Amino acid sequence: MSFWFGYLRRQLMPSVCLWCQQPLAWHEPQLCHHCHRHLPRLDAALTQHNALYLPPVQRGLAQARFDALYPMAWYQQPYRHWVQRWKFQQGLAEGELLCQLIGEKAAALRDTDGIVPDAVGFVPMSAARLRQRGFNQALLLAQSVARQWHRPCLALFDSPALVPHQTGLSRRDRLANLREKIQLNSGTLPAHVALVDDVVTTGATMDWLTGLLKNAGVQRVDVWCLAVTRHSTAASSPSSSIESALNILPR
Repeated sequence: MSFWFGYLRRQLMPSVCLWCQQPLAWHEPQLCHHCHRHLPRLDAALTQHNALYLPPVQRGLAQARFDALYPMAWYQQPYRHWVQRWKFQQGLAEGELLCQLIGEKAAALRDTDGIVPDAVGFVPMSAARLRQRGFNQALLLAQSVARQWHRPCLALFDSPALVPHQTGLSRRDRLANLREKIQLNSGTLPAHVALVDDVVTTGATMDWLTGLLKNAGVQRVDVWCLAVTRHSTAASSPSSSIESALNILPR
């Protein structure tokens, strides 16, 4: 009910920018031009289009089994707010915005003659969690990426058991949660796969899925996400948390 109420309200009432809250001229984009231009982003040129080269990522994902990581930004405001609104409060507009943004990043790779994977996969969700949330955010993001590349979006994995929420858990605990709860679907697999999720924190989920794929013969796995956690002592300090909260408004 809340999903459809939000949809009807957005169709009947003027839309506002999800960052500065100023009215928009039309419904499709969720950000005004000014806020879109000033969104925090990772500079792909500095990482050779692979964020695994960044020291704050290497510290947390030093033993990552996937070959490349393509985040849009650090896990900070306003992305943190939008992701949480989408996943836990049925934020339809926030979900549309995030799908638009990751689609733009995928289009940029295509337009610069980058190596486009053969297929797009996504982190699975159990039937129980799907009934609870109403949608799989990883699937919606993956579909946006696949549309830009004209590649198939494949359900490569099953999640027959409910995976407990991973928020706040260590890498070891996250991996323990995944064992025997996510399985690889049978069938012919492409050589190069892109896996999509909303946020990469410890990399445990993507490592587990990558292992399943590579054990089945996949040669290369790229990970695409909205945001990645910065692994540094400064990022966990109280002062940096306050600074991150203040960054909710555009400058």
